[in-house]
Amino acid sequence: RNPMPLVRIDMHEPLADLRPQMSEAIHSALVDGWEMPSDDLFQIFRLHAEGDLFYSRTYPDADRTDIVFVQILAYTGYSPETKQKGAALIVERLAKLGIKHDNILIALSENGDGDWLAPSKES
Repeated sequence: RNPMPLVRIDMHEPLADLRPQMSEAIHSALVDGWEMPSDDLFQIFRLHAEGDLFYSRTYPDADRTDIVFVQILAYTGYSPETKQKGAALIVERLAKLGIKHDNILIALSENGDGDWLAPSKES
């Protein structure tokens, strides 16, 4: 069983009230797209003042009016198809909250055995 990804979401302060819905949208997309356990949830939201996030309004072939960065640190081994399925579901579910497709940028990084550390219960 692979560890659930650590997800960091950077966005502008006006979207702050959407955090609970965004959290659920992203988490459910990974549960459905990557077949992750539903109770394995780790996310960090960071709010930024206007002017703190810099981004291209047009690259590549985009029409951005804002930006929501979604960084996913995941255990290595997911197929490209699985990664694409999860990403597509994230975009689809965030769009249902009124976040424009072009305003979402997802970056995936992978690591492997020995890179996920958590204290264990002592016997």
